[in-house]
Amino acid sequence: MQQGSDRLNIVVDRNIRGAEDTFGRHGRLTFLDGRSITAGHLENTDALIIRTATQVDHRLLQNSPVGFVGTTSIGTDHLDIEFLNQQRIRWASAPGCNADSAAQYTLAMIWLACQRLERDLADLSVGIIGRGNVGSRLLHLLTALDVRCVANDPPLSEQGVAGLVSLNEALEQDIVSLHVPLQHAAPYATCGFVGAGELARMPEGALLVNTARGDVVNGEALEAQLRRGRLHAALDVWPGEPLFSASLLDLTTVATPHVAGYSEDGKRNGTRMVYRAFCQWSRLQPVDPAASDIPTPVLELRAGEHALSKVLDAACFVGRHDEAMRKLIPLEPDQRAIEFDRLRRQYPSRRDFQAWTIRCTESILTPDLRQLGFSIEQMSD
Repeated sequence: MQQGSDRLNIVVDRNIRGAEDTFGRHGRLTFLDGRSITAGHLENTDALIIRTATQVDHRLLQNSPVGFVGTTSIGTDHLDIEFLNQQRIRWASAPGCNADSAAQYTLAMIWLACQRLERDLADLSVGIIGRGNVGSRLLHLLTALDVRCVANDPPLSEQGVAGLVSLNEALEQDIVSLHVPLQHAAPYATCGFVGAGELARMPEGALLVNTARGDVVNGEALEAQLRRGRLHAALDVWPGEPLFSASLLDLTTVATPHVAGYSEDGKRNGTRMVYRAFCQWSRLQPVDPAASDIPTPVLELRAGEHALSKVLDAACFVGRHDEAMRKLIPLEPDQRAIEFDRLRRQYPSRRDFQAWTIRCTESILTPDLRQLGFSIEQMSD
């Protein structure tokens, strides 16, 4: 524990939003590239605030004075939690902080993939594997669009939650969307759990969507299915990233650089959640961050435009980053990894659906975008 009168030394991943207005009120901030943080950077550091790019284990922390580690992400597979607990290093994550962002982006990826495959989402069924924070929100969005969905979640099934299906039934749908954490240990190990057998259960022509963690899927098995043309894939996360397969990228229907949860709203939610845990650890009084100066985005729809296509493109711009990803295919592996991280680092500002105002006439409001979270400002016909 730190005393409230001390100024703390805090190392922060440079991609974290709002650090100056929160952690910066209590200490000296050193901003670094998350993937480049080493033990040498932490010799005089009290707290480390990161995202998923930093692997936190004994090699990074064993000789450091770090007493608090906070990751502004929902996942913790990059933290050696057993080591942190053994060393009595307080740690915190931000479960659910960007669940809306990730679910909305997943919907946009599915929509773009269906367009490219010349399929109507309304005619398809979706199997959601993992009905936690993100999966449950995706289920809500798809249900609002009258898409048939089933969900599989063994931990929830064991808790007696109703309405869930077996893994096999989820895999048998036209679209399979993954929303599970990356876990290496039983009873719910997920590393590589979508392998050759699971992919074989999927019907001919099915679409696999992954916005969870890349290593949940066996990359070689998936690539073999894509090369045969038996399955299709929309991937935001990649086995082995940032050193991922160029041939797998080339075979995907939609490809983006691990940015599903990268909305401004989700990032700032994550910062606030970890900041509160940091203040509890340091016995400091939290300071309310300044109000965001990010303008409210507005989109105007006109008659003759496809409302859902236009709003998903405006709010999530998946196609733009799919195009950027494909430019990485001819690069050497190390350079591809560098450019992959650059795309994540330079990702433009994105707002969740709830931040948007859509101006349109009632007559063209199909589907009802309010069901997806958008605010509607009526215009006269």
